[in-house]
This record gives sequence, C-alpha cells and structure tokens, in this order.
Amino acid sequence: MVELNDAAVLDQVREHWQSVAALLVWKLAPNGVLLTADDFVQFMAQDKVLLTHGHRESFELRIVTHAEAQLIAAHDRATNRGRA
Repeated sequence: MVELNDAAVLDQVREHWQSVAALLVWKLAPNGVLLTADDFVQFMAQDKVLLTHGHRESFELRIVTHAEAQLIAAHDRATNRGRA
C-alpha cells in the first residue's frame, strides 16, 4: 500500500502549518472561519484527503479522494523526484 503522507513538500511545510493556515484564512476567509467537531465528522465521512503537491515556486492544496491520492503518490514514487 502506498503511504499517502510522505510527500517531500509535507516535510518542508510541516513545521509551518500555522503559517499555511493563517495564509489560507487571510486569502479565502478574511473574517475568519469556525470549524466544529461536526465539520470534521462530515469531512471524514466523504473519503477525502488533502493533496499537498509541491511545485517550483508554489505548492497546491486540493481535496481529492483516497483513490486519487494513492494514484498521485504512486506516480510521485515512480518519478522519484525526492524534493518539492
């Protein structure tokens, strides 16, 4: 089974998750956002995960299915890029 959370870009942003979250709120919801326990339950029930994909000068965040994530992870492993 392909591990979904071992992308190189995740190693690079892991310690900066609060800055990434702050930038997302600033860019997408400048008045803030409220996340509830029910939001987490509903999200988890949808079989979705967060894709974090590194590019040369940026990184992409997108919601995908587990199946899509496994295909992307397998492709990344096959191309053996090793860094974001």
